[in-house]
Amino acid sequence: MHKTLVDLGFVQIHSYGLFLALSFGVGIWIAGNRAERRGIPAERITDVSLIIILATIVGARGLYVLTHLSQFSGRWTDVFRTWEGGLTMYGGAVPAAILGMWFLRRWGIDAWSAADAVAPSMALGLGFTRIGCFLSGCCFGAPTDLPWGCVFPADSHAGYEFPGQPLHPAQLYASGFGFVLFGFLLWLDRKPHPRGSLFLTFLLLYSVARFGLDLIRSYDSTAYPLASVPLTLNQWVSIAVFLFAVLRLARGGGSTAPART
Repeated sequence: MHKTLVDLGFVQIHSYGLFLALSFGVGIWIAGNRAERRGIPAERITDVSLIIILATIVGARGLYVLTHLSQFSGRWTDVFRTWEGGLTMYGGAVPAAILGMWFLRRWGIDAWSAADAVAPSMALGLGFTRIGCFLSGCCFGAPTDLPWGCVFPADSHAGYEFPGQPLHPAQLYASGFGFVLFGFLLWLDRKPHPRGSLFLTFLLLYSVARFGLDLIRSYDSTAYPLASVPLTLNQWVSIAVFLFAVLRLARGGGSTAPART
């Protein structure tokens, strides 16, 4: 694993920061092109994306810190070292989606159509950023005897917590799912569907995958809000997101407008 890909002394390129930037750059470009085909100005997608990026990083980092307090105990300034990894998607995605839709509606843009345009980019971003997580040694899985278990370097958080032990490469599981979901959403978008249903399908499938992933992720006790129920905070959010997506899809997607063709 390589936390730092380039180190020239005066400048460093961290693997997580690189893949995070790649996910945002490529994602915005794809979403802008898709938005224009829906009659939405690409520049508005760029504008809302900048808002979403800020909300995502702040929210995702905040939730990661809250669920990994032991990692930052005694060195709280590391909270701001986001380029080394450590973002929880739900922490950023939920407030970013709400804030993004609010701004789009203020600008007179159909928020559900815009969400459909952005949905594949969100899946692609998951694919890219989790590679950065793997290289940085964060967001790691629990110990495993499976032949593809990974031993992380001692200078990574995974290696510090489980020195010399093979762990589930949970980051790569999530990354692979993100790339597959990206392709699936692009394929699904070629078929007629109500506005908002593509984004809701992303929410539904991601919530199921995230719930399952947390079964083999490694967490400390702070990640379980109810001591009597062995579910992580992410799993509780997954349940809520799943129910929301199912109910909205049952009502015909994000709106009662005619299906997209």
